[in-house]
Amino acid sequence: MKLIKNFKRNRAIKSYIKNLPNMLEKDYGSRASYTPMQVHKTIERYRLSIVSISAGIAVFSTKEEFDQYFYETGNSYNYDEIRSEIADKHFQGNIDFTVASSSPMPSAHNNHIDTDGGGDGGGGGS
Repeated sequence: MKLIKNFKRNRAIKSYIKNLPNMLEKDYGSRASYTPMQVHKTIERYRLSIVSISAGIAVFSTKEEFDQYFYETGNSYNYDEIRSEIADKHFQGNIDFTVASSSPMPSAHNNHIDTDGGGDGGGGGS
C-alpha cells in the first residue's frame, strides 16, 4: 500500500509543478509566491489531485505562510522536509528552488522544473 501511496503522491507533485504555475498566474497574476489558500483553491478549482496538497502549498507558498496555514487548520507538516523531498526529485537537490514561471527552462542557477522526474533536466524520452 505504501508503494501506491508514494506513486500517487509523486504524481500529484509532478502535476502541481507542471500545471499550477499557469493556473495560479491565470487566477491571481504573476507572483513570486502564492498564499496557501490560493494554492488550495486553485488545486480544487482545476480538480487536481488533493492527495498531497501540503506539497503543493510548500512549492508555491513561503515557509511562514505554510506554517501559519497548517497551524490554523490543526495539521502538522514540516515545510523543510517536504521541500527537501521535492528538491531531491525535481530540482537537483536545491531546496531553495522557485517555481516563478510556467516555462521549464533552466534559470541562471539551473533550478528548473523537471517534469520527467529524472533530475537531469533532459526531459526523458528518446
